[in-house]
Amino acid sequence: MVIEFSVAVENDGVVPVVRVSGEIDVYTCPKLHKVLTEVVDSGKIKVVLDLQNVHYIDSTGLGTIAHSARSLSKSEGQLNVICSRPQVRKVFEISGLSSKNINLFEEESKALLA
Repeated sequence: MVIEFSVAVENDGVVPVVRVSGEIDVYTCPKLHKVLTEVVDSGKIKVVLDLQNVHYIDSTGLGTIAHSARSLSKSEGQLNVICSRPQVRKVFEISGLSSKNINLFEEESKALLA
């Protein structure tokens, strides 16, 4: 079974929400990196990354997300990640990124308000 990868930005003018679905791996990371870089470079200081429809993430994907979070933190910004799937959430927790500059949330409403 092939899971289609997609990434899209919803921008209401205040907080952009980057919605990702499928698998984040070495093959799909370039597209995710491009979109996240465009959002971060636009000057936004808070970005929400919606991973609710992501079924798998490898170390390359984690590195891409960590890079974006570091870029945001340079301007005192933050990356809020919506992630309730245990297998994806575990990757963030094991890596230690959830205790550094990436905030994990289970609901979009909480991620937008944080």
